[in-house]
Amino acid sequence: MLAIPAHSSLAEKEPTAKEMAAAECATCKPVGKYTVRCSYTTRVTAAESASSPQGSWHVAVLATTADGSTALDARAAGFTAR
Repeated sequence: MLAIPAHSSLAEKEPTAKEMAAAECATCKPVGKYTVRCSYTTRVTAAESASSPQGSWHVAVLATTADGSTALDARAAGFTAR
C-alpha cells in the first residue's frame, strides 16, 4: 500500500502495478471465504508528521493473490491529515 497526498505530483500520475510492487506490505488475514482484512501501521517522528502535507490523501493498494495475479486500485481508500 502507498499513501499519497491528494494535491501532489504523485497523485497526478497514479502509480503503476510495477511501482506499487516496491511499496510496503500490509498484514492481511481472512475474514470470510472471499474476504480478507488488511492493516498497515507505520511510525513517524514528530518532525516527519509536522512536515507532511495536511488535507486529503489517497491510499493506493496492489493486491496479489496466492497464484501471483494482481489487482491495483490507485484510490482504494482515503483519509484526511490534520
